[in-house]
Amino acid sequence: MQGSPFIHQRSGVLKSKSEDPFGPYEDKGMLYTGDKIIDSNSNNWAIDLTPLEHKGQLYAVWSGWEENRDTDKTAQYLYIAKMRDPITISSDRVKISSPEEAWETGGELDLNEGPQILKNQNKTFIIYSTRESWLKEYRLGQLELVSMDADPMSPENWRKSGPVLLGTEQVLGVGHSSFAKSPDGTEDWILYHSKKTEKPGWERDIRLQPFRWNEDGSPYFGLPIPAGDLIPLQAGEGFSKEEGNQPKFRK
Repeated sequence: MQGSPFIHQRSGVLKSKSEDPFGPYEDKGMLYTGDKIIDSNSNNWAIDLTPLEHKGQLYAVWSGWEENRDTDKTAQYLYIAKMRDPITISSDRVKISSPEEAWETGGELDLNEGPQILKNQNKTFIIYSTRESWLKEYRLGQLELVSMDADPMSPENWRKSGPVLLGTEQVLGVGHSSFAKSPDGTEDWILYHSKKTEKPGWERDIRLQPFRWNEDGSPYFGLPIPAGDLIPLQAGEGFSKEEGNQPKFRK
């Protein structure tokens, strides 16, 4: 195939040879992300793959194209497939999200990408990025599995809402989130990137801020915090939540 090097993107696995996260690692090769698992040569374009564990079954979730193309100006969707183990996809893919809502569309290339798993109590969410990653309109959307007993492989079992994090005049193009607990496990924090300027491109800052949960168990991310604003240190990072021990702040 001719065209941009980005048309050849696929997803693979590195497996550590020890418990040391710094390696060494062994390359276990490319994961299958296509529609005909009996034909390994039918692999499809795929990025941002992340694992989901649900009721003892492992799944892979990623951003992909409907078919391989000779241009990277191609729409992206979210797909899911079953995994036999952490290095083997064992089913054909199923599309679970398309950029079709008003807040996902309207630009030069509508995308669904960057899926990340977020769980709270008995609820499972996929927080993903939508719109164009190189523009200030980049933002986060949400899929929620309709119930704990619902089959993740059925598209109708994912309920979409959004945007759940949207840029402001001070913080542009927020996207591609991940999540962490505070050192003492009492707080939830979101990490994401934003654009440095309104100019199209991928010059970005990495950001970190706390978030909370709504009464229905869904995440509430609020507004992106501008650079220079004070945010509290994470609980367990130099202070505790014991009565009378006030949190410290960082810029």
